[in-house]
Amino acid sequence: MKLIYETFDTLEQYTDTIESRPTNRVFVHKGSLSSDDRDYDFSLTHSYAEAGDLARRGYKEGLDNLEAANVKSRHMESAPKPLPVNGIVGYAPHVPNAIAGVPLSMISKQDVEQKAKVISILYYMGGSCYIDAREFVEAGKNIMNVVYTLELQGYRVALYILTTFCRNSEYALCSVQVKHWRQPSNPLKIAYPLIHPSFFRRHGFRWLETHPELTDREFIHGYGTPLDKSEGNNPDARRTWLRNKGILKAGWFYTERIEAKRAEASELIKIMGITDTPAKPEKKSKPIPQPYAAEPTPPRGMGARFEDMGLPKYMEPERGDLPEFTPADLRLSAEDLFRKRFKK
Repeated sequence: MKLIYETFDTLEQYTDTIESRPTNRVFVHKGSLSSDDRDYDFSLTHSYAEAGDLARRGYKEGLDNLEAANVKSRHMESAPKPLPVNGIVGYAPHVPNAIAGVPLSMISKQDVEQKAKVISILYYMGGSCYIDAREFVEAGKNIMNVVYTLELQGYRVALYILTTFCRNSEYALCSVQVKHWRQPSNPLKIAYPLIHPSFFRRHGFRWLETHPELTDREFIHGYGTPLDKSEGNNPDARRTWLRNKGILKAGWFYTERIEAKRAEASELIKIMGITDTPAKPEKKSKPIPQPYAAEPTPPRGMGARFEDMGLPKYMEPERGDLPEFTPADLRLSAEDLFRKRFKK
């Protein structure tokens, strides 16, 4: 069995490639190409041109589905928030410390240096021709919900979509990265490749029709069979097969439409085995300033006399040397006080 595998870093690279290269030797003599002539019910688009327009400008009609998944995932678990600390400067006063005269009497937020864990997910969205087109939508919503949930927990997520076409002599597989881990989730950009059946049934077909290494002419009869009909009877068998072939890389997680259509985000995360990873990303925080503490007062000596403490003696002035001073003198100037003190 010959394995053909091609991967693309972006959706733009994928569409530009399949639209610029010619039809291969297998499909060049086929009267019409399925990427363009299949009906609306099969792919939810009327032509390849319409599907290409959705890939370039975004699938606006699918935003409602993905935004609903986003709202639902907000109630799962939020990312850690900065902790308030007391300091010399801040955005609000710490009243008890201010009354007590403690220098750290302002509240500020602690700066946290966070190293997030990157999770890469390979999602196989393919299926046979009898699969209803709306199954792709339901499964894609749950995958998007997984991405939102993981990002709210502090992870960075990279998402790859896999399409497969299999014959006895040749397996043709293609993966496209539709979300880089450095990019935040953009529903408008992700909606088309994730939930629209035309990504598989028009763009996927066009990839097969133009790949230069394809040689098995049996592909023109039904475009082969999907991987779930060719390798294994369950998703775990396909995980093993993809890992052995080097397509599912070490540390990556895998799921497919069959799992995603019946499992919601929390369950799907467990099925993929993501719960085996640390629940929270590693954090490295700056030291938290400690509250101000006055120097302790040494205890007074028990039974010690003042004369025995070794303090220098102070000579008290005689009563005749003390100035005559009354409260009324507070109103006098310094010159008048001098004259009063030394007058004869």
